[in-house]
Amino acid sequence: MFNVSIVRAAFHEAMIHDEDVDIRNYIIAYKELSKFCSQLGTIFNFVVKDIEDKLWRLNELMRQDNSNFVTVKAMILYERSNGELAHNSGCITLLRLHRGLDFIVQFMTKLCQLEPKDSTSSSAIEAYDITLAKHHSWLIRTGARMAMKFLPNQETLYHQAVGESNHETSNTMPDMISKASLVHHRVNRLFLDYEILHLP
Repeated sequence: MFNVSIVRAAFHEAMIHDEDVDIRNYIIAYKELSKFCSQLGTIFNFVVKDIEDKLWRLNELMRQDNSNFVTVKAMILYERSNGELAHNSGCITLLRLHRGLDFIVQFMTKLCQLEPKDSTSSSAIEAYDITLAKHHSWLIRTGARMAMKFLPNQETLYHQAVGESNHETSNTMPDMISKASLVHHRVNRLFLDYEILHLP
């Protein structure tokens, strides 16, 4: 089950000095968020698998070099200086996750504004259209929007994701979203400063 408190704590710990982001805690938070994504239906299984693959890649880079892959800024500086901003680099891997986090934050923000019996599909589609859609082909956009039309109402989605702790989740979700947004902003600023944000 998805645990909001784990995400909130990990994103809080991820915000370190000099407006930098600790990669290990970022991964912990994202692993938990992937559990939430897995509850969006079987059509999203490929999304969860993609997230898991990217988190595994970042973990491998940290394992192989725990001095240059400790923080986002250190990773950027290392890979830029070595000309390693390729498809499978840490920066590009994190960039893909970063874009996904934008969608998750936007969707969860909209979820918090719904009533228990309100459909979540339009909120998901709206969040998708202002975040991930601009990075996807027409075929992927069409498939994603179609899949989101089958999402349940807020109450059911919360129950599927967190079980019996619906009330606790609704109370702690806003603070978790706030911390996730702050981390997203930090990574966004670093990617912008080092000209990575608009890489394909």
